[in-house]
Amino acid sequence: MSATSPPSPDQERWTAEYVSSNGSTSKLRSESVRRLVVLGYITAVAIPVIGFILGIVVATRPNKGYSKHWLWIIGVSIIASIVWVLVLASGVFAVTNNDLGY
Repeated sequence: MSATSPPSPDQERWTAEYVSSNGSTSKLRSESVRRLVVLGYITAVAIPVIGFILGIVVATRPNKGYSKHWLWIIGVSIIASIVWVLVLASGVFAVTNNDLGY
């Protein structure tokens, strides 16, 4: 036990895995990674370029609990890019009526 760590309410000493510079625990770190994964999936569909980048960020995270999600995020962003290109190239959003409605 380290003499520099403060005692817990039951007089046990904290270990280094529970103490950080700002008092956060590892559970909060896991929550932030989970949020990053969810944001990666959302942006992979809505904004595929950003989703691709977030997939790379998830791949480089040290938390290995989400290690397979980066592959799925990148795959979804590539498929969504192809779908967006096909939709925009098909002219679905093109205005074909010259009547301005006046």
